[in-house]
Amino acid sequence: MTNEEMQKTMQFIIEQQAQFTVNIQKLQESQAKTDDRVTVLESLVTRLAAATVEGFKDTNAKINALVDAQIRTDENLNRTNEEVRNLTAVVDRHFREGRNGT
Repeated sequence: MTNEEMQKTMQFIIEQQAQFTVNIQKLQESQAKTDDRVTVLESLVTRLAAATVEGFKDTNAKINALVDAQIRTDENLNRTNEEVRNLTAVVDRHFREGRNGT
């Protein structure tokens, strides 16, 4: 290999090394930006998860209140039905026994 070829080869290697260094620097900058974005996204996901959990708690509390109200309504309806049956029996007995005002 001649001295000129050696110089060209060395120059090529130096240029490749310089390009490699530039590329590594760009990758590091890109990675830093990506890391920043990931941090922001993680924060957003954490906040969204917390808001979702709170929303579910609120929804569950409302559902529980509705279930309790429905249970009370069913109990009241059963009592009312029983009272209507009792009243109907009294009225029927009253008419059967001839106490209808005649």
